[in-house]
Amino acid sequence: MNIYYISPSVIPSKSANSIHVVYMCEALVKLGHKVTLFGVSNNQKISNNYINDYYGINSIDISLSLIFNRFGKGVELSIAIFSIFKYIIDSYNGPKPEIVIARNLYAAIFLSFFFKNQIIYETHSPEYGFRRKIQKWLVSSSKIYTVVISKALKQIICKHHNCIGQNIFVFHDAARAYDFPLNANERREIRKNLLTNTLNLENFDKFVGYFGHLYEGRGIEIIQSLALKNKQHAFIVYGGNDLQIKKFRSDNNSNNIFFLGHIPPNFVQTAMSMMDILLMPYQSSVSIGIKGIDTSKWMSPIKMFEYMSFGVPIISSDLKVLREVLINRDNAILVKADDIGAWSKALKDIVDDPSFSKKLGNNAYDLCKSKYTWRIRANSMINLFGSDEN
Repeated sequence: MNIYYISPSVIPSKSANSIHVVYMCEALVKLGHKVTLFGVSNNQKISNNYINDYYGINSIDISLSLIFNRFGKGVELSIAIFSIFKYIIDSYNGPKPEIVIARNLYAAIFLSFFFKNQIIYETHSPEYGFRRKIQKWLVSSSKIYTVVISKALKQIICKHHNCIGQNIFVFHDAARAYDFPLNANERREIRKNLLTNTLNLENFDKFVGYFGHLYEGRGIEIIQSLALKNKQHAFIVYGGNDLQIKKFRSDNNSNNIFFLGHIPPNFVQTAMSMMDILLMPYQSSVSIGIKGIDTSKWMSPIKMFEYMSFGVPIISSDLKVLREVLINRDNAILVKADDIGAWSKALKDIVDDPSFSKKLGNNAYDLCKSKYTWRIRANSMINLFGSDEN
């Protein structure tokens, strides 16, 4: 099928939404579809090869329709208008899209007046103010199929708009599929080649990793406390901007925690695969860097599925929305978000019991590969429409 995928994302960028968009497009192309990706770029010379290299995808031919915008203002509306013009041109010159997937509020509503088939509107949060009125129209329209990333988000949107959600479908985020999880010796070899040449890490027992932003509510303070209590282990933190890294490094009182900064998506596979334990210390309120936005009630973190895809044991905060995927002491250990004693005990349980550690990792890996890959998500999204199942 010929698919328009309309995103508000800057391509390429450090943001999770750009990773989501590109990996969904990759999955759709691998399923045999022709994909045109709409987005924004800060560089006029972005090519498919550059996108492939940055995100670590394998020579996937995605047709790029990117608006150059170095100022970042009016991006979503500009992309929506651009997609309408592209649709009008393609309607005359062909081929017209058979499916439109819009992670763009304005594109979804504008194209619904032109496009005869159903439109897939994907949203990862409730809307507020004027945008909530547009979202209400979209989730109530029989022409629109709305995709959300968690059951909790569906409930919130239904409550906001007083609807039963018959056209709202839940598709959690996902990860790329790997053939098998690495064993301890393979992880050790990767660490030796990657880290020990630049950092003095040879004397640590286990390597405990965190990947993601360093915003408020991400639990970096928990990691710092764990490092102080467990000096025999190395705590590796990937992510954050220069100011955040400088702050945490200056506040750091331990010589076994390392803030290594942002890494591009093409390096994440290598970096995650060398860890013995992975952490998700989300707190009761989670920021995405935008004042007033708390995602802790509805989020579906890509990093959770990426962690699972490597078969590495996970320790996570016990948040209700994460229990949609994680099961305590089956595919992760879930602990009270701010209870450092519980975090330390969970770490000890994994370190002291290799068979339990292996069970956690293998169960997470098996669940991810059977249910939460980008290919499964993309295929389900395309195939589900027309069904009455929610």
